[in-house]
Amino acid sequence: MFTLKVLKGKTTVDFFDFDKITEGYNSIIVDIGTGNGRFVYKNAKKNPDIFYVGIDPVSENMAEYASKSIKKPSKGGISNALYVVAAAEEMPRELYNKADKIYVNLPWGSLLEGVVKGNPVILNNIVNISKPSKAHLEIWFTYNDLHEAGEISRRNLPSLSVEYIEKTLFPIYQSCGIDIFQIDIVDNEDLKEFDTQWSKRLGFGRARDVFRIKAVIKK
Repeated sequence: MFTLKVLKGKTTVDFFDFDKITEGYNSIIVDIGTGNGRFVYKNAKKNPDIFYVGIDPVSENMAEYASKSIKKPSKGGISNALYVVAAAEEMPRELYNKADKIYVNLPWGSLLEGVVKGNPVILNNIVNISKPSKAHLEIWFTYNDLHEAGEISRRNLPSLSVEYIEKTLFPIYQSCGIDIFQIDIVDNEDLKEFDTQWSKRLGFGRARDVFRIKAVIKK
């Protein structure tokens, strides 16, 4: 069992009353590999009836937006967001069966490798935190030989294509309880609308294919 560790400003603390603070919200949305947490903070401000959880193993990455979230409302503080310090491979049990929707937005490192190769540990943890009966999953990912040759070689990443997703990832995901129902290739303009620091950097860079998977989690 992994204890729920939460970033309060720049300090990591143990947290025990997740159910209490999420009570009364219409839904819970989880962003795995949240990076700096901008996606969580911006969307939580736009949707005060939804509770957002950002998860990342590097607490320093989330410090800026975790600090903003605990300020007074008049100074940008919000009460419907939480930043959890954890890796996708070691998801805290306190989050099991909680998420109505899960995002994995432009992952990197072991998380990217996990979703594009179908690592069962990561996929099962995504299923573990999803709400029973039916939850939704959306994953955006991109890399190519021109820009990320080193990471591709280091992690032995497969060549990305719709065919690869359909023939290789689809059955792996399905075996874990994740049914992919939509595969899109989006462009730089779509990335610009996606409110994260990394998506904006990629969106204003050279043209590239970005793959988006939408799926339903059933358990």
